[in-house]
Amino acid sequence: MKSENPGNQPPGSGFEYVGSGIPEKEKKPEGTFQGVPYPRGNSTTNLFSILVFALCFLLALYLLPSIASQVSYSLTRGSEKAKVEAAKKILSKYQTVESQVPWVVKRTSPSVVGIQQIGPVQIQDDVVEDVVGIGSGVIVDADGYILTNYHVIAGTHKYVVLLSDGRRTEDVRLIGFDRKTDLAVLKIGLKDLTPMPWGDSDSLEVGEPVLAIGSPYGLSRTVTQGIISAKERYTQDFGTDPEHSAQEYLQTDAAVNPGNSGGPLVNMRGEMIGINTAIVGESYRGISFAIPSALARKVYEEIRKNGRVAYGMLGIQFSYNEGKRVSGAEIAKVYPNFPADKAGIKPGDIITHWNGMEVRDYKQLNHAILFTKPGTKIKVTVLRNGEKLDFEVTVAQRPVISKNP
Repeated sequence: MKSENPGNQPPGSGFEYVGSGIPEKEKKPEGTFQGVPYPRGNSTTNLFSILVFALCFLLALYLLPSIASQVSYSLTRGSEKAKVEAAKKILSKYQTVESQVPWVVKRTSPSVVGIQQIGPVQIQDDVVEDVVGIGSGVIVDADGYILTNYHVIAGTHKYVVLLSDGRRTEDVRLIGFDRKTDLAVLKIGLKDLTPMPWGDSDSLEVGEPVLAIGSPYGLSRTVTQGIISAKERYTQDFGTDPEHSAQEYLQTDAAVNPGNSGGPLVNMRGEMIGINTAIVGESYRGISFAIPSALARKVYEEIRKNGRVAYGMLGIQFSYNEGKRVSGAEIAKVYPNFPADKAGIKPGDIITHWNGMEVRDYKQLNHAILFTKPGTKIKVTVLRNGEKLDFEVTVAQRPVISKNP
């Protein structure tokens, strides 16, 4: 998908005795050991003091790089959080898009991460572990939950997550994934994280300005700008997987390239309204696709709760000849003993309404069926030989796909 050490100096190394009870004139003069002052007195005590001082000095040298790194990360996080809070206030006011963009970036960048796949790499005669894939992700919960694309994490079981404040972690756990929607959830063990707020993709208007943020070609925190070009694009629009795909997309002209996958598409309020996922062709041509936040959030919550997504089914096959009618979804086949058959729906019926929703075409209806909770009773209206009929259908669950990536 580093700031410098602040320069705080350690306290002086000289010894000072207060309230010892020894009159000033009776105090013994100090000596030196390799330039370090020490009080004259019992030799055993003096040697012990020197050894303790030397040990503390060596320990400080050992810990200093780690402390400096933590201080650096803390300073960066503090700066980012201040920018986030300032951006929230500014974005709450009405401004032109041009003036909003830098503040949207400040508001959202701390939530965007880079994700590296680690796997075996052949180097001459040796096989070593190295980066085999690069993508993006977005922090959606302060407890460390990250949403990304399934194809960003598929194929390996080891990942490195890179944060905007300079931190990197291999403490990454795969919570679950969903192949149908190409989404996956990771969890990292770091604290002081800034989650990105969810936006409402259903309320988006075509033409609305958006930003895509991610790590194309490994270039972290890259921002591109565009608009919503279209809504409700489906995998079937590209001539693939007409029956079972659950992928719905927002179409945008924001530049998206390899490495952007899994990163957020955000609106001008600094909210995530999509997960950047695909493009047309091998490189950017002005047409990019993002999974809408309404769908992504539903999948995320199910994965986090159950480790997988449960899909609904009726036991029907659609007719894909859309030229015969203006709207509705025609049924070509009804499988015996499945919900549609048990309800009395027959081949040739045209489904016009699903639970009160007017059906536009089979792509829209297929998506609605897939994301209806199994066990739900749904009112279905069909057109049969010109007559409208209503049926009650209990949605069944599709077979569960293995959780292994």
